[in-house]
Amino acid sequence: MDRTETLPRNTIMPLSGLKQRLSGRLVLGTASVATVILTYVWVTNLSDNNPALLPPISDIIGAFFINLDNGNLVSALGASLFRVVMGFFIGTSLAVLIGCLIGWYKIAEYLFDPLIEAIRPIPPLAYIPIIIIWFGIGEFSRILIITIACFMVCVVNVIAGMKNVPQVYVDAASTMGATRLQVFRTVAVPAATPFIITGYRIALGAAWTTLVASELIAAQNGLGYLLQEGRRYFLTDQVMMIIVIIGAFAFLMDRAFRKIQARLMVWSEARE
Repeated sequence: MDRTETLPRNTIMPLSGLKQRLSGRLVLGTASVATVILTYVWVTNLSDNNPALLPPISDIIGAFFINLDNGNLVSALGASLFRVVMGFFIGTSLAVLIGCLIGWYKIAEYLFDPLIEAIRPIPPLAYIPIIIIWFGIGEFSRILIITIACFMVCVVNVIAGMKNVPQVYVDAASTMGATRLQVFRTVAVPAATPFIITGYRIALGAAWTTLVASELIAAQNGLGYLLQEGRRYFLTDQVMMIIVIIGAFAFLMDRAFRKIQARLMVWSEARE
């Protein structure tokens, strides 16, 4: 018998199959985006469309270059990215630390799990009034709201990952003399990595969705501020432009995480 016949069917993907899969994914993805854009163009070109309510793409592109030329867009994007990155980093770091402890050590679960389950259903935006009262309207308050949002959605995935570590891995490591701490560090955390990275991706979405609300706290800069400015002065094209930019950056950052996940999870059977 040929030795290659004993290999699992999903061990190696033929190069031609991989290229075909990527090509098909690109074509379908491009087609879906093009369909949305063409539909929007068709609607905005209807005779009864009000450009003040639904601006054509040319006006949205024009608003982009206007804000780019006067420096408002670059400044706002830099401020918003700083808030998103800081809130995401702090929130997910705490989520991984606390989630791993809760998912692995019973005493940590007994201490922290009731607290997390009690406050998890509370929307992060509900904390805005009390955060303003406690910390004022500075940059710290805006980052704190994003941090809370990222932590709450990520910690659940981390706990689930730690609790779903295959028992056979734990038994094998223990049989070879590994201590509980060594099993935690070298077996449990790596085995929970797919759940942790999924938590990162969900937290990234939460960071962007919370960003605009956090920038309503007397922010003088940021994408949320430009949204508010567009609403105040009825600049619908500017509002649409900011929405597209937020979606584009969130999409690119999520794709970056998917690439990282694919590199780290080469041993996993999960498919992108």
